[in-house]
Amino acid sequence: MKPTLKARPSHRLADRARGLAPAERAELQRQGAKAAARGDGSAENPMDDRSNQPATTGETDGLWQERKNAWNSGHEAQIKVDDKTGEGGEFRSAKDEH
Repeated sequence: MKPTLKARPSHRLADRARGLAPAERAELQRQGAKAAARGDGSAENPMDDRSNQPATTGETDGLWQERKNAWNSGHEAQIKVDDKTGEGGEFRSAKDEH
């Protein structure tokens, strides 16, 4: 007789009920920062793609918004760093200019 497999809810579904997992939030922030470092604008947020929207993924609007916000926060943080350091990644201060 073949053993019966007991249905278990996936961890991903369980995470959806609780909200965005910290590791996923960090990963989305990292991806947003990398996009900014490449020069991509905030309009390049992959969460805006139809394939990543709740109507397609089945996730809640709230969870989707958390993902979108996480990517945006990483992107914005990198933009601030880039603005501070200027081109070439070197920090510029008044005493460095000749």
